[in-house]
This record gives sequence, C-alpha cells and structure tokens, in this order.
Amino acid sequence: MSQIEEFANLPTVTITGAETLEETIAQCRELYAKFDKELNGNSSEYTLARCNVANLVLLTMAHRFHHQMEYTDAWGRAELLPTSTGAALDNLAPLVGIGRLPAGHATVVLRFTLAAERHGAVTIPAGTRVRTGDGIYFRTIELAEIMPGELTVDVTAQAEEAGARSDSLPPGEINILVDPIPYMKEVTNISESTGGTDVEGDDSLTRRIYLAPSAFSVAGPQDAYEYYASSWRADLTDKKIICEEGYTVHIFFLMEDERRLPTEEECAELERYFKDVRKPMGDLVKAHAPEEVEYSIALTYYIASSNAKSATTIQENVNAAVQDYILWQRKIGRDIDNSELIKRVRQAGAKRPTLTAPVNARVSSIQVAKLTSCSVTYGGMEDD
Repeated sequence: MSQIEEFANLPTVTITGAETLEETIAQCRELYAKFDKELNGNSSEYTLARCNVANLVLLTMAHRFHHQMEYTDAWGRAELLPTSTGAALDNLAPLVGIGRLPAGHATVVLRFTLAAERHGAVTIPAGTRVRTGDGIYFRTIELAEIMPGELTVDVTAQAEEAGARSDSLPPGEINILVDPIPYMKEVTNISESTGGTDVEGDDSLTRRIYLAPSAFSVAGPQDAYEYYASSWRADLTDKKIICEEGYTVHIFFLMEDERRLPTEEECAELERYFKDVRKPMGDLVKAHAPEEVEYSIALTYYIASSNAKSATTIQENVNAAVQDYILWQRKIGRDIDNSELIKRVRQAGAKRPTLTAPVNARVSSIQVAKLTSCSVTYGGMEDD
C-alpha cells in the first residue's frame, strides 16, 4: 500500500471480507454437517475423524477457496491507486499519460591535467573512460581540448551504468584513466556526482499519478508544478512551491531518501528542465535549496521493570524511533516539534522520556530543520 500522506486516512478496502483460513475451514465443516444431517440424517454432533477422507477433502477445498479469495482481494486492491504496486501500478500510470521514471545516469565534472605545457593542443575524445577504484565507470560526453600553454581542462562525464551506485561520489574518487591519452598526468572529479538514481519507486509513482491531472491545466496551479518537479528526477523527495512575486515561481526542494540539500548544479538543472515543460509562458521558475534551521536532540529515557525481559528490544526500538523522527522532522516547512519525538519514544516502549532538546521552534515554508547533534541516553530500569 502506498505511504503518501494524501492516502493516510483512507479506509482499508477488502472485497472478500478479510476472512481467515481458520474461518474458511470452520464454514466448510459447518456446511458439511448441515448437508450431512439433511441428506443422511446424521446428528449435528457427528465429528469427522482427523484422517477421514471427507475431512481431507474439506481441508483441501477450504485451502483452495481461501487462496482464491486472497487472489481476488489482491487483484481488487491492484486496481485502486492507494493499494496498487509493481506491474499493476505501471498499468495505471498510462491512464493519466505518464510512466515510471527509469534509472538515471549520474554526471560529474572531470578535470584532466597534463604533465607539462605543450606547444600543440591535446585532444580528449568524447567517450574517454575514467573509473573509480571499485570499478564505477564514467565516459566524457563531449570532445575537449587542452590548448597550448594550458595544463587543465574540465569536462562533463556520465556514468556508464544507470543507478544510485554512481551517485554522490565525492571529489577525487573518480581518478583512474582507462583510455590512455598522451602527456596526461592525472584526471580526477572536481565535483560530487549527481543524478544517479534507481528506477522510480512505487510511492513516488503513486504520488505523480495522483498529481498528474493537475498537469492538464496550463494555468499554472501549484500541484501542477509539484507534479512536474517530481517528474524531473526520481530522487527529488520533498518540495515546496512558492509564488508571491507575480509570475516568479520559487521551488524549494530536497534530494534522496536522506533529504539532503540540492547542489547548485541540481538547482540549475531543475530550472532548465522547467523551460521545456508545459506552463504559462510568462512564468519564471527559480529553484533553491531551503534554508536550514538547526536543532539538536538530547534525550534520556527509562524502561519499566515489568518490561525487563524486553529491555534490549525496547532500546533497539527507541533508537529506531529516534531515527524515524529525524527523517520525519526533515520536511520543508515542518515546525520543530519535540512532542512528536516523545510520542514515538513512548510507542517504542520507553518509560518517562526526558528531553532537554530539541526546543519547539517555528520553521517557515522555505526552511527545513537540520540536526546538528544527537544524544540518546538509557537511564536504566525504574519501577512501574
């Protein structure tokens, strides 16, 4: 089932009544007893032996009927957007004119450096391969030349294989020249690789299907801009659309599951992308990283003595709850709310969570909370 917030309060849909296997077996036995009494005159208290042939047939049919009900339920849910997944979701997408975004190739800027200045130009052919130490290959996407009297030239390169494995490689990581070039001393990436994404996930595709009808308008509604921003790259995870200056549309966004700030290159790429999508001709789209509002976590919690046998599990659950809170808090425009952390820690099984940080704070619609430090202390057992 989709985890997008628009569907959070929808009721669970079941076609067959969510009947369990045990209930199916019981109903089959009741029907057998009913017809056996009507046709053969046997008492309703008559019980089939465990290995009786009739009992084995009943169990076989009950299992088969229950499997058929599960299959029917699954296909019914597959036809509804909130519960559709995988290939079934792929078949819903064309109904609104979209498809699942494929895996993306990461790009990066490489700097080629000569051993010494040359009297003639040194050519770096398009398609020149450079790799990392663990075998992630990049190819230059255009021909470049180091002119006479110069030592370096910067060239854009693209990962050979699509996927998130080639994304977020730090400067200096891509430094092994695969295709030799005369007089070349070294090559290295001077920027972090960006744009490497896996195939779009179900939650992202579900949200774009939900927003897609807004794109039919050319009047520039907010959710149309949200739809187009989501369609730019599958790793754009959060965005806020602001238009307070006439025809200038500001898009503040975060990237990847960790919700990092976008780079200047990614902001420029998003702006270039919006030049090609359908929107009002007079709209100027500007892309920005949101401003960060710092906060910290200082938490001490205890465990009730009645839960002593589960102490290790509770500690693991508390740590997981804190990490979930950090991700929950990392949303553009979401106020820093320590009551949410207390709630999650209590739900994890802790007793008396005590916070000295974070302090509740307002976060504007173009800001996002940033964790600077996190201290989680287990204070020991306490009486209930």
